[in-house]
Amino acid sequence: MIISYIVGIIISYLIGGIPFGYVIAVAKGIDIRTEGSGNIGATNVGRVLGKKYGLIIFVLDMLKGFIVVFFVPTVVSSAVNIPTTTGNLLVVLCGFCAVLGHAFPVFLNFKGGKAVATSFGVFIWLVPISIGIAFGVWLITVIVTRYVSLGSMLGSLSLIGTIIFIVDSPFGNNLYLTAMSVAVAILIVARHTPNIQRIIAGTEKKVFSKEDS
Repeated sequence: MIISYIVGIIISYLIGGIPFGYVIAVAKGIDIRTEGSGNIGATNVGRVLGKKYGLIIFVLDMLKGFIVVFFVPTVVSSAVNIPTTTGNLLVVLCGFCAVLGHAFPVFLNFKGGKAVATSFGVFIWLVPISIGIAFGVWLITVIVTRYVSLGSMLGSLSLIGTIIFIVDSPFGNNLYLTAMSVAVAILIVARHTPNIQRIIAGTEKKVFSKEDS
């Protein structure tokens, strides 16, 4: 069983580490790591290549997380008859490793994105109502402040609260799920440290500005 867990973790990490933003930008003749904020995620790709490409990257990065929690645990567990309820350890480990893969991809020397879209894909399968509320927090924050980064951070933090108050037994049968939401929120906020510094300094780029039109 331990080997099955290890296999699931490795597969999930590698799938999460597929750098779609980098690959698509290279196909357009651009190294996205040297443009804009240097991030390979959807927001920076959208600023550099256009909103259409930003949306494409968001969907692809989201699908990485969704596919990992939807398929990988089932494939792995079929060999050793491990139950795959949404809150169990195998599912949570696979989901979290997909997020880590996106943030620290081995394919790009462990320098990846900020894990928002991939996390969204993981949680949209595990806790759709909670992630829907978190998305609402993200959307309202972006509309009011025009900071995508701030919306991402507040959305990830709100996810913890929604899981605690909405999901059954958040500190019992679904403890692993709750723990993952905390770990993901910490990771997302930590990955946005430069954005926090720019927000404080007043130099963070906003959406819906002339440069985005």
